[in-house]
Amino acid sequence: MKNLIKDALVLFGITLVAGLLLGVVYEITKEPRAKQAELTRLNAFKTVFSEYLDEHEEFHQLDYKNLSFSDVDLSEFETLEKDLKKAGFSQKSVVVNEAVRADIGDSYIGYAITVTSKGGYGGDIKYTVGFLLDGTVTGISYLSISETAGLGMEAKNKSFTDKFVGKKGGAFVVDKDNTEGLPNEIDAISGATITTRAVTQGVNAAYIVFNNIVGGVANE
Repeated sequence: MKNLIKDALVLFGITLVAGLLLGVVYEITKEPRAKQAELTRLNAFKTVFSEYLDEHEEFHQLDYKNLSFSDVDLSEFETLEKDLKKAGFSQKSVVVNEAVRADIGDSYIGYAITVTSKGGYGGDIKYTVGFLLDGTVTGISYLSISETAGLGMEAKNKSFTDKFVGKKGGAFVVDKDNTEGLPNEIDAISGATITTRAVTQGVNAAYIVFNNIVGGVANE
């Protein structure tokens, strides 16, 4: 009995020390991790507008930060949630994280929309999509993706993201979904149709956010 109590106390002590050490490490690395996350975020914005920005660029954050379907007040953007739901999106399929305006001097050239697609094969895929003011996609930059190496991870390649670039956003479709002849058709990554669909759906959701911000480019 004494040995059992002794072993329990030793185990408790080890667990306590380990927990304290983890807490210390977390606090020590908290600020560097936050700085790295902010750097990654800004780099994503710059990446999707790399062909258009210069040393005078600035990103103005809109009141769309951390938008989702249930835990954020969307009253200021009353049509956004309705438009997303009308297109078949829900909190289980996509979350809108942030929207920023890309400024150059006294003018601005477009918006960068960050979304998290919930339909990836390996889990959530978070990325930023850039749009010019006419709705043309300027680029895609990933913040987190953990798809299968050699298959779904091919989504990070420029050869895939460039399939969206230069095209008007919205209504992108995957070629394996019986979409022959439709505009904005995206060739599926070989062996990674699920990943292709997840990214494509997220880009479409991002365009709905963009279109909501600018007041209906798609309807012009």
